[in-house]
Amino acid sequence: MIEKRELLKVEHLSVWIQNGSMETCVLRDVSFSVREGERWAIAGESGAGKSMTMNAIAALLPEGSTKYDGRILFRLPDDSWQDLLTMPYRQRRAFLSEQIAIIFQDSINALNPNERIRKQWGETVRLHRGNLPPGEVEEHLLAQMEIFGIRGGAETLRKYPDQLSGGMRQRIAIAMALESRAKILIADEPTTSLDAISQRNTIEFIRMLLENEGWTLLFISHNLGLLQSICDHVIIMKDGSIVEQGLAEELFYCGKDAYTRKLVEETLNIMGEEEL
Repeated sequence: MIEKRELLKVEHLSVWIQNGSMETCVLRDVSFSVREGERWAIAGESGAGKSMTMNAIAALLPEGSTKYDGRILFRLPDDSWQDLLTMPYRQRRAFLSEQIAIIFQDSINALNPNERIRKQWGETVRLHRGNLPPGEVEEHLLAQMEIFGIRGGAETLRKYPDQLSGGMRQRIAIAMALESRAKILIADEPTTSLDAISQRNTIEFIRMLLENEGWTLLFISHNLGLLQSICDHVIIMKDGSIVEQGLAEELFYCGKDAYTRKLVEETLNIMGEEEL
């Protein structure tokens, strides 16, 4: 069996945010390594540092008021490693746009309410695939709709976002995010704004895409039940630090840290033991 290659390494990452004369440490000595095809969860309560970790990796923190220590390493095609934190900010953002696709918590609200789906999705296709003729863009969109289970064909493309269900908008947002052909998908609380049925459908949908395309996943959520259903590795965070990490099954059922066991117990109380 061929061992999977590491794609991303975060090594002793600490982050400080400057606010006026105040400097706040938001991440402390965060380290983990992700191999190709793995599905990692980053879990913890609100304020634990989950989204801050994603923002640091994806260069989404404000350039002028953020200070870093440590390394964020990406594997290049020649198998060498690039430390993102040594790159100029604009170069880092351009590099990451080709390496990472991101589904934000408010992705369904990120769609422009004043533009038809065809226009904004088509612009995303042209951004990542060049200035294709309109006919080829239309053909691509319809093909992607089949893959992503987006019903309605050309009629759906003519609609505005508020004319579609939340689940449909989320699928379109995911499809648009994945136009980048990135190697790594980061999903930051992608089901928070959906009802329970749409949440499960969206998770099943993401799992199907991962199996078909072989993408690597970083899934950020406070919902351990959802994470356990899709991820094979878990990082538990608290107050900007990692308290425990490892295989999902081991952490969910045999977590060593008291905080991990507390999160699992709370999830069992809310969802019922059969759900986890």
